[in-house]
Amino acid sequence: MKKLLLVFAFFMCSSCMHLEVPAPRIEFASIEYDSGLYNLRFRSDRDLVNLYEAHGINAQVGTWLSCSLDGDVDFSILHHIRLSGRAVVDEVHIIEGDRRYEFSSRLMFEEDEDEGASSRPIQKEVLLSLLEKQEYIPCKATVTAFFYNAYYSKVMYIPTSRIIAEVEKEITAPEYVILPPEDRQLSWLQFEQICINETRYYAGEIIVHGGVCSGLPYSGLLSSFAPLKGKFRIVDIKTMQPKANVGYTIRRADGREEGGLSDARGETHMFGADHHETFKLFVSEEGVGGIPI
Repeated sequence: MKKLLLVFAFFMCSSCMHLEVPAPRIEFASIEYDSGLYNLRFRSDRDLVNLYEAHGINAQVGTWLSCSLDGDVDFSILHHIRLSGRAVVDEVHIIEGDRRYEFSSRLMFEEDEDEGASSRPIQKEVLLSLLEKQEYIPCKATVTAFFYNAYYSKVMYIPTSRIIAEVEKEITAPEYVILPPEDRQLSWLQFEQICINETRYYAGEIIVHGGVCSGLPYSGLLSSFAPLKGKFRIVDIKTMQPKANVGYTIRRADGREEGGLSDARGETHMFGADHHETFKLFVSEEGVGGIPI
């Protein structure tokens, strides 16, 4: 709801007023992993949670913190950074003897999928690969109020080494692709065989999954054992040349989806089935298409 209010307020602001207050500095204090989110603390010499009230204006919508993971430093509220960390900032206390304010927020790292309409959490392995390529990530605080243009802080830089140390604390259990009981084959074995299943995520990171063979569909590594198997080659529609590093999703006839990133030859991962089945390819870029191979 706060996000909707923020965007609505901005659209109404074709002739909005400006809060005549210099952009404040914000300084990183700490970050700590906690149950899928990150408790981030930062400090400033201004109370950003009650900024407008402090100036006699009772119209503040909220305060947000945004961090960029992909080098995009356009923090304006109508621009959507594809790979980012975001948090609502609603807790503040005064640091005794320092005359500064410390803010608490719950940061989530996410990938924007369609210009802000939806997003998905960034997997641990992918997040680590993004952070390891940088020494710092930039962040800004944004404060919005009705009938006022958005108010932005100066850029804060967070050392990625501090974030990486917390990301590595996240424990991820192996995922299992298990069919419903009614779809599983009956087995007289007390212990079923274990099969390995492979899934690709963003940026080519590969997560290996496992499960009982009777519960896994023909996908990933299991596709090589399927009676029928195939791939798509993703190509430029104009030149018909293979396109590498294109995000794609393959949708099976039963609605299951397998995502990935095309390799250097433009090829998707192998998919398989035990009977003739229709597979549909969806790509993340314009001007490209898929050829069954």
